[in-house]
Amino acid sequence: MIKRSLALALAALLIMSALSAASAESLTEPYVEHAFAVRNVKGGVAMVARNGETVFSYAYGSRDARGKQPMTTDTCFRIASVTKLVTAVGLMTLYDAGAFALDQDICELLPFRVVNTAYPNDPLTPRQLMSHTTGLNATTHPQANWEYLSLKDSSPMFKRGVRPGARYLYSNANGGMFGALIEALSGQSVNAYMQERVFAPLDINAAYNAGLLPDQSAVAAVLSQGGPTIDSIEEQIASLAEYDDTCDPANHLTVTAGSLLISAEGMLKIGNLLLNGGELNGTRLLREDTVAIMEADQNAFSGSSVTGESPYGLSLQRVTDSHGNTWYGHQGMRNGLSSDLFYQPDLGLTVAVIANGYKPLKLGSLASIASIIMDRAAETEWESPQ
Repeated sequence: MIKRSLALALAALLIMSALSAASAESLTEPYVEHAFAVRNVKGGVAMVARNGETVFSYAYGSRDARGKQPMTTDTCFRIASVTKLVTAVGLMTLYDAGAFALDQDICELLPFRVVNTAYPNDPLTPRQLMSHTTGLNATTHPQANWEYLSLKDSSPMFKRGVRPGARYLYSNANGGMFGALIEALSGQSVNAYMQERVFAPLDINAAYNAGLLPDQSAVAAVLSQGGPTIDSIEEQIASLAEYDDTCDPANHLTVTAGSLLISAEGMLKIGNLLLNGGELNGTRLLREDTVAIMEADQNAFSGSSVTGESPYGLSLQRVTDSHGNTWYGHQGMRNGLSSDLFYQPDLGLTVAVIANGYKPLKLGSLASIASIIMDRAAETEWESPQ
């Protein structure tokens, strides 16, 4: 009798386990299609990699406002502030080469001065730029005449009463200086440097102007909320005529704030590179300890020029999903687009989501569409790709 009871209990447990597994939420194409559709997204892409291998890929809608050019996973979008993270990878290759120190005064690195004249003895540093702790206002335009302001009065460009390094304040002006630093340190235009040191080695089709893309066959129009065109595909490619692809740090302070064109496939590779400690498919771009520094709280280092708290390491934002998992990455929002690239080391997951031509709404700190896809990816029992 006891044996029979144990056998029944075991059978019940197995049935419950099977039902639980069968009812586990998984990331599927219908789920993602519905997520895009209910938000009135014109076109978008969602991709997931596990341990560096793509396990989910879905393209939705169209690349243009009229719906005549189908979306593809290799479509390049102008990805707004995810530009900062991708560019930071390039900047950190120069750090690994010994070209600068994280707590070095950027006045020693740039051919012009950048100073908060309210705190003239407190230098601004690369560590502060990448953790958004310089104190620069969110409204500060990246293309400021810093040489003039630093000699006169630059304090209106900064949050009043905030010393450099003391407080987190997100500002596009911080990201704009990434490219200026790359140009000043490398002697190349930011696009040329990134092509040579990041994009080509990882086989990524990307550029800071659509006309510079190695492959221009798949580009998404820049759309506003609701779908009307801001910049057509053709207009973006033709804009190369006005783009200055030279090394000119003082005049290139807006390029790396949000101008990069890259696909979800390319973003996924950047995330996989960081997830894997700076190496991807046999190509090492960053040291493993450099990636660890990028993920860390910057005020935790001895002698750090960052003393305040920040949700960013070095251009890596830390967010927590509904399951308590910490993800590292970056988000972009501009006009009618949201772009998100995040990776979760414990689960070995990288997620890239781009949605275009809609009104992005946030769920917590992230675009809701990215947040729910990351949650669902964390819930899915992924099988290794064949």
